[in-house]
Amino acid sequence: MRGRDEGGFSLVEVIIALGLLGGVLITISGLFIVGAKQVRSGRASSEALAVATEIHEEMYGWGYSQLWKMFGYDGQARTYALDTRTCGACGAWQTTLTTKLGPSAYANLELTSVANATGTVNDFADALGNVLAKTVRVSVVVHWTELSGRVRSITVGTTRNCCAEATRTNGGCPSS
Repeated sequence: MRGRDEGGFSLVEVIIALGLLGGVLITISGLFIVGAKQVRSGRASSEALAVATEIHEEMYGWGYSQLWKMFGYDGQARTYALDTRTCGACGAWQTTLTTKLGPSAYANLELTSVANATGTVNDFADALGNVLAKTVRVSVVVHWTELSGRVRSITVGTTRNCCAEATRTNGGCPSS
């Protein structure tokens, strides 16, 4: 028999305390699982951005007309869209994408002639190879699927101006 002077917890109090502690621990462990998924997703997004930027910077290093010539185009269009899975010149980029983001990863590249000040959209070049497009929008979109099955994408893009490059290299913009 227990007297009034004895201290301690009853069995019911201990069971209630352990139940509360268990509930808190289960909740915290769930947060760790969600946090780990977010870290994986963030890492994949960072990798995708790095690869997209790498592709974009490599293309930025090319001369203006090389933007379409490197892919075998003659410039007789206003827009070119490429998929790294089917583009022969994109093999190294596709390898990097699948290495860093998995087998579902690929990129779409788009080159678009931008309208001039009068609103006219020219082809990239004429039949003689003379550059007609004064500004080109270059866009790289990387697509991948996360382990959870969620489809993700990230876009990097900029515009390139023929006149700015011509001014840097030979003092002016070619005439239209």
